Amino acid sequence: LVKVYVAEAAIAPGNNWLEQLVGALQEADMYVVLCSQLSVDRRWINIEVGAGLSRGKRIVPICHTDLNTSQLQRPLADYQAVDASDIEGLRRLYQIIAEGLGSSVPGTNFAELAAKVKEFEERHRKDKAAMMESVDAASTTSTTDLMLPQPRVLCVSSKQFEETVGKDLELIRRSFPDMVHHELSVTSAEVRRLLVDNQFDIVHVAAYICPVYGDIVFSNVDPKTKNDVSGNRDMLGPEQFAQLVKTSQAKLVVLANNETTPLVARLLPFTNVAFALEPMDLKALRDWIQEFYRLLATGRTLSDACRKAFAQYQTPMRLYPRLPSTRRFADAA
Repeated sequence: LVKVYVAEAAIAPGNNWLEQLVGALQEADMYVVLCSQLSVDRRWINIEVGAGLSRGKRIVPICHTDLNTSQLQRPLADYQAVDASDIEGLRRLYQIIAEGLGSSVPGTNFAELAAKVKEFEERHRKDKAAMMESVDAASTTSTTDLMLPQPRVLCVSSKQFEETVGKDLELIRRSFPDMVHHELSVTSAEVRRLLVDNQFDIVHVAAYICPVYGDIVFSNVDPKTKNDVSGNRDMLGPEQFAQLVKTSQAKLVVLANNETTPLVARLLPFTNVAFALEPMDLKALRDWIQEFYRLLATGRTLSDACRKAFAQYQTPMRLYPRLPSTRRFADAA
């Protein structure tokens, strides 16, 4: 049986992700590195590659979206890299893994697989473009200059992570002693009802979010595989959630777990978004939550509160301004 550890997919609210990551790095016999223009500059990617180098294990860089093998720099360029959407590259990848396992290459339609990868790359490219447009607009937009000293806050979670988000909600309540409206929802039906029937200033999400499609998952998932274990999957797609946020006229969505680009890109046409660019341990996340909402309660703007919270705790939470227009996602409007 082949065990596969995917660092991104293994991170969920409340997970001791660093301990899991170190354990996986110590046990791995092969390191497959997903390389894009953004990821190769991430410190965690380089730490993980360093672990493979120190153990003398095989490292396989896979280039995707906006980076190809000819653009790789050392040390990744020293390894047999492949392009994710190239048919021959995928064939080589299968051969490399088969050699490492001592098995034969399974029968695979590489043309069909390459087409699926290209579809993902195009979707990912558009999502990243929306985020870059948001960054570019930061110097001219006024949407993050809002002050929300007494916001109406909706916390979105799931039964599985209710204890974690319940503590988050308590931190928020302490920051706003005079706040009279705060809700916790743990099913898609509750979220739909609350966002349709009420106006919220802030929607705070602490639930498992699919890193590929951006779905918010409310039913129980396996902590390791992220497969549904409830037998009755309960979820909200990113487009539907974005429309609900728009309906509620929320000024900010806070995503209290690791990078969720597909969901962020769908939200940006309608609201500001704060989320983590890198994994955060639970204590660091709670420190940021407490300080960010405390600063809002003192009359700081969204941008000022986020900036000052970062200065104190150096957490990778970043504020993305609402896009100046919705033309990029006209189909979602």
